[in-house]
Amino acid sequence: MDRLRRLRDEVRFLGALLGEVLREQGGEALFEAVERVRLTAKALRSSFDPVLERELVDFLEALPDQRALEVARAFGLYFRLTNLAEQHHRVRRRRQYLLRQHRDAPQPASPAALVAELRARGLDAEGALALLRSLRVDLVLTAHPTEAARRTVLAILHDLHELLERREDPLTPPTEREVLRDRMKELLTLLWQSSEIRSRRPEPTDELRRVLFFLDVTLFEELPRLHESLERELGRAYPALEARIASGERLLPTMVRLRSWVGGDRDGNPHVTARVTWEALCRQRDLAVRRYMAAVRGLMARFAQSTRLVPVAERLLRSLADDEAVLAPEPVGFVRWNDDEPYRRKLAAMYWRLELLRRHNLALQPGWRRRPAGTEGRYRSAAELLADLRLLEESLLAARGQAIVRGSLGRLIRQVETFGLHLVPLEVRQHSEVHERALDELLRMAGLAASYRVLPEEERLALLDRLLEDEGARRALADAVGRARVQARGAVSPETAELVATLEVVRAAREEMGPEAVDTYVVSMAHEPSDVLEVVALAAGVGLAGASAEASRAPLRVVPIVETIDDLRAADGMVRRLVGVPAFRRLLAAWGGTLEIMLGYSDSNKDGGYLAANWELYQAQRRLLGQAHQGGFEVRFFHGRGGALGRGGGPTTRAILAQPPGSTRAGIKLTEQGEVLSERYLLGEIAQRSLEQVVWAAAVKALDDRAALEPQGSPGGEAGVPGGPGEEVPPGWEAVMDRLAALSMEAYRDFLFGRDEEGLRYFFAATPIAHIGELNIGSRPPSRQVGQRFEALRAIPWVFAWNQSRHLLPAWYGVGSACERWAEESGLGEPAAVAALAEMYRDWPLFRAVVDNLQMALAKADMRIAALYAGLAGAGDDASAGRASAAGAQEGPSFRQVFDRIADEYRRTVHWVLRVTGQQALLEREPALAQSIRLRNPYVDALSYLQVRFVRRHRALADETSRLGVLVTIAGIAAGLRNTG
Repeated sequence: MDRLRRLRDEVRFLGALLGEVLREQGGEALFEAVERVRLTAKALRSSFDPVLERELVDFLEALPDQRALEVARAFGLYFRLTNLAEQHHRVRRRRQYLLRQHRDAPQPASPAALVAELRARGLDAEGALALLRSLRVDLVLTAHPTEAARRTVLAILHDLHELLERREDPLTPPTEREVLRDRMKELLTLLWQSSEIRSRRPEPTDELRRVLFFLDVTLFEELPRLHESLERELGRAYPALEARIASGERLLPTMVRLRSWVGGDRDGNPHVTARVTWEALCRQRDLAVRRYMAAVRGLMARFAQSTRLVPVAERLLRSLADDEAVLAPEPVGFVRWNDDEPYRRKLAAMYWRLELLRRHNLALQPGWRRRPAGTEGRYRSAAELLADLRLLEESLLAARGQAIVRGSLGRLIRQVETFGLHLVPLEVRQHSEVHERALDELLRMAGLAASYRVLPEEERLALLDRLLEDEGARRALADAVGRARVQARGAVSPETAELVATLEVVRAAREEMGPEAVDTYVVSMAHEPSDVLEVVALAAGVGLAGASAEASRAPLRVVPIVETIDDLRAADGMVRRLVGVPAFRRLLAAWGGTLEIMLGYSDSNKDGGYLAANWELYQAQRRLLGQAHQGGFEVRFFHGRGGALGRGGGPTTRAILAQPPGSTRAGIKLTEQGEVLSERYLLGEIAQRSLEQVVWAAAVKALDDRAALEPQGSPGGEAGVPGGPGEEVPPGWEAVMDRLAALSMEAYRDFLFGRDEEGLRYFFAATPIAHIGELNIGSRPPSRQVGQRFEALRAIPWVFAWNQSRHLLPAWYGVGSACERWAEESGLGEPAAVAALAEMYRDWPLFRAVVDNLQMALAKADMRIAALYAGLAGAGDDASAGRASAAGAQEGPSFRQVFDRIADEYRRTVHWVLRVTGQQALLEREPALAQSIRLRNPYVDALSYLQVRFVRRHRALADETSRLGVLVTIAGIAAGLRNTG
């Protein structure tokens, strides 16, 4: 059976439709140019011929710039359609599994597969419930600039998918299929006539609209549906639970929660201000309230139960009387009803209370210091709304309305439990140096320290502890903060005034919207304990409830990020000193005894290379778990993973299962960045599948940890201490990883910084890094400073540019050299070394995940195409030198040697991966992924040839068409490679 036949048919259909649009919009000449490039690129992939490549390069060079730009746009649009077809195929395959899952094996990592796994592990009904109730997964939506698709494009693609669905429906008559085809052609024409490139850099509010699009279109419905699916499978597997579900009981709490950084992440982004954060909070609440209003209105249209036919709970009637008394001046009778329909009347009152909240929220939006009047009677918390919904539920259950409770009313209750009135918690992030500079100013104003920044760490800690413990010191700091509010008169620097305003927004949001609206403050580049305590002190200075060690209902959580290799190695020492500060220890107790620590995947990879970063992240978690055990607290890890393989990307299930034993006991938190959002959450069923996989991995990880950490069946015993008797990793394997990581980091850093930093200079010369900032795909600048300094360059564009040039170097460089040198040093020789590594690959989830993600990166990298970019490195500013030879890197002997080093290391790494995994070809055991890459490669190649052409032309002429050509090809290659940044 050809499982991909329908996918290929759909790609051909969409490709043919695109061909029609190209003919209509650009004429036959455009269509023929696209076809010539496409067929030549395919032929080169089938059997490389340098003469044929020369013909392709010459053809592209001879094309007028405008026509070359149109060809590039055509290939970029083709990838949008291919991605859509692949997503639709995933939906199709999921439905096929669901149709037969109770007859055959369920789809891997589905709710049915998870419940089957629970039963296979010997869990009874209560044990299964207890395990699932213990899970906590937080997914944090971020606005990192790696998604090139505009929101307009995403909306059109979403509409196209709905049309594909209707076209595939066997009940759709042929005449309607023609109408659907015309509608799809209309949408393709709109895409062609819309620029992929933003004319201006998006503002944070634009990024917010994009994230709200996913929350509104898919996640608001799919997240509650996930829990319903799990409960349904539990009922099928455990008869004792089936009766409870049938009675209307919701067995599972919300296991997966969403969060956001969009509008709160100001680290290095001057465009995210206090006003932007406030606007983000108000817009989030507005979406939640509008969704609830629509749901309540829908219930109101159907809930016409009559007291003449069914009994109604007395509590509900009393509540209704209270509502109608309070809301009497308002038009609560805006819908017609009979007096004997109390459910409809109650829903009308609920609708109006939501409408009053919506109006109140709109009045608040211009500023956090506003206190609008005239909206009494509104809902003030999600708890109030839930109380009303549960009154309806209670009354319906008493009247045998279980089916209604399990349906639309139950779905709305689950949504309110999940999203509250704030939609998602908005987390604030700022760089540690900003807090340090602000506190230095404020303490000087308060007369508490002449120069805080010059104090050694121990003196800083003592001063910070005093600020949090001594009432006089706290009052002096608060007075200084009050004076900082008059920054317009020069009291403090603009940076400090903005920080104070941000903390005021946090305080106002927690007071107005509840502490759940902003419950976390993340500190970037946290090197020392003082970097955490500075935020606590500053927050206390603005009167932020729970910022100090005083008791609070929900104190603001401060989360340090450990990002560099050095910081990862020192993280346990930093935490030990932090929890030794009495004021912080009390605050930790107020957090429920759980310290959250974010792990930086991007900067650690940029700092030390792929293998070293992965091993240091793993080791840091183990040491921190040991530190937490000794200190009597829990630690929850927040994984700052990107979409690209060089930034922690790869399958989420694989990443979760590869974490150290015990590392998810307090929950797990992950970022969802860039193109990951549209890949996973554009379509409802793909979003559902992605959420299912995360829960499956979290549950299986919990089961595995139970087996690994409690071998004697003594829950919570000493066997749970990482490194103790329950640790499953043989010490010999750790020694091997230690050495491999060190050798790979040495090779990586020698490549970048050895020989007069020729590797780093090659990066700036042979990639389109100079143009990525112009693509306007994110509000944050691509680097902290102008210039070609490694330290100033952000990790995201670092990976993005290497991927664009088809090197994908951060995701694999140094691994081959490390394996080869370790085999030599150890005296094992290659055969014995391969056998040892193969055993680690087979039996150690971490090593298996590292190698499998590595081979995915190697499969997507392409040294033949990368050689074209190496040719750019020697082109300089001389247009006459700007023609790449078929061999690639011919100009610039020093850069040619750099490319040769890269190509040699690539071949070496591929050799070791194949030997260790026992494969003849990369991704041999993942044929679907391998085939997807093979099918995409010729078309990505076409865009790469065009990109090299445009980069060279722009370096020579700096004209607008060549600049647009570079940007269009960047967006197209990003769509073609998918996990790009």
